[in-house]
Amino acid sequence: PAVTVVEICVEDAVGVRRARDGGADRIEICTDLSCGGLTPAFDEVASALEVAPEGGVQVLVRPRPGNFVHSREEVSRIASDIVTLSAIGRGAPVRLGFVVGVLNADGTLHAAARLRDVAEDAPLTFHRAFDQVRDQDRGLDVLMELGYDRVLTTGGDPAVAQPAVLARLVERGGEDIIILVSGGLRAHNVAEVVAASGASEVHMRAPGVSGTDRAEVERIVSALHG
Repeated sequence: PAVTVVEICVEDAVGVRRARDGGADRIEICTDLSCGGLTPAFDEVASALEVAPEGGVQVLVRPRPGNFVHSREEVSRIASDIVTLSAIGRGAPVRLGFVVGVLNADGTLHAAARLRDVAEDAPLTFHRAFDQVRDQDRGLDVLMELGYDRVLTTGGDPAVAQPAVLARLVERGGEDIIILVSGGLRAHNVAEVVAASGASEVHMRAPGVSGTDRAEVERIVSALHG
């Protein structure tokens, strides 16, 4: 199979450097991983861009913990944060992308077109809110039509990657959208999930005693690349 892109989720620039040195292709930066992550401090993003791997930095733009049914004010805040961060990303040594996701109460996508417009030509990922989308096939079609680059998903489970569902999404997305596979992935199981799902990209943490662990990143990369 093609070489799998490894995206490591980190909370600060120290984690970015460790992930890069461990062989990660790309990083996602957020704060407060305990609740699934929130928008990080802008200066942390600026620092991350300076030490990131070549594949660049994805920044989570999520204004509060809890569900993904955001108010109009919250959607406007997500949009304005993207504008501010885009300015920080200009002239950086690597590309800055955004990770967003807003839902309606009925489990359909909300504000997806607006956020694609605001992000302009930056890489854009629809995050794990996708796992709460009622009709994932339809949701994926909409995101493809809007020009999203990736969907971060377990295949619908709250915590664990579902290889059969992911394989179907990978096939449906084809060349048009990347399924960024996540859900309890670690060095010991990532190769198996990739083989079963056909994923071209994976997303996971590499936790150690003091944040991101470079050695764990190395184990993940070697599990996939031999």
